[in-house]
Amino acid sequence: MPINFLKEIIQQKKGLPYGGYWMRKSPSEECIDYIEGYYLFYDIQNKADHWIFNDGFPAIILFPDKSNKACINTDGKEDIIKSGWVDAGVMKKVYARYPEDLDYILIIRFKPEYFHKLFNLHPSFFKYNNVRTLADINFDPEFLDKVFSTDSIDDKIDIIESYIKSLIKVNTRTGLLNSAVELINQAKGQISVADVIREIGVNYKWLERNFFKHLGLTPKEYIQLQRFISAYINLHAEPDDLLNVAIANGYYDYNHFLKEFKDFTGKTPVEYISGKEAL
Repeated sequence: MPINFLKEIIQQKKGLPYGGYWMRKSPSEECIDYIEGYYLFYDIQNKADHWIFNDGFPAIILFPDKSNKACINTDGKEDIIKSGWVDAGVMKKVYARYPEDLDYILIIRFKPEYFHKLFNLHPSFFKYNNVRTLADINFDPEFLDKVFSTDSIDDKIDIIESYIKSLIKVNTRTGLLNSAVELINQAKGQISVADVIREIGVNYKWLERNFFKHLGLTPKEYIQLQRFISAYINLHAEPDDLLNVAIANGYYDYNHFLKEFKDFTGKTPVEYISGKEAL
C-alpha cells in the first residue's frame, strides 16, 4: 500500500491519534483472525508518485469505482491496473500514480499467516510480482460487482466480509506460526531467527517451511520488513540523525541501512527526504 498510509496505520496501532483524513473499522468477530482492519483514506494526493511498500500484511486496495485506474511502476516497468490492486511480499522500487482524481481509497489489511490459504494461492504467488489484480487472486467477480454497486462504505465492507466468511475453512488456524509473527511484530524486527526459534519452541526447518507455506516469505525476510518499516517511521522523527535511526532499529551501521533503503526505494534516505514523494 502507499507507505504514507502504512505509516499512519502503524503509528495509530502504537496509540498515536488518527489524522483527520482517514479512519479505521474493525473486522467482525468472525473475521478478526483473518483481517487486521479496514482503512479508509481520503487525502489521496492524486497525480503524485506514491511509494508502495508492504510490511508483510497482504493488502487489498480498492478504488471508489470499478473503472478507476492506477499506473504501477515497478523498477521502471509500468502497468495500468483497474478497480484496485493486491500487494504482498518483499516490494522493491514500486511506485503508484493515480491519473484521475480519487475521492478515497479503501484498504483491507489481512493477517499475514492466513491470506494465501484464504485465497488458495501458492506460497510463491507474490515472489516475482508483488502487485496483482483482484482477478489474479480469483476474487469472485459477482461479489466485486456488488462492492462497486454501492456508494456506502459500510455496505462495501459488509459485502467484503460476507465474501471472506465464505472463504474461511475450519482448518485455517495456525497457532504456533501466529505466535512467531506476533513475536517479530512486537520486537519491530529487532530479533534473530534463532531467538524466534528458541521462544516459540520449534526448529528452523519447521519455522522456514511454515513461513513460506502461509506467508510466502522466509522468517528472515519478514523480520527485515518489520525492522525497515520501524526505521522508516523513525526517519520522520529524526531526519537529521540517520545514523541514530539506523542503530536504534537494529542495523549494523548507517551503510547497512543505506543499502536496504536503496534496495526498497531506488533512492538514498537523503534523496528521498529531499524529494517530492509523500512521506
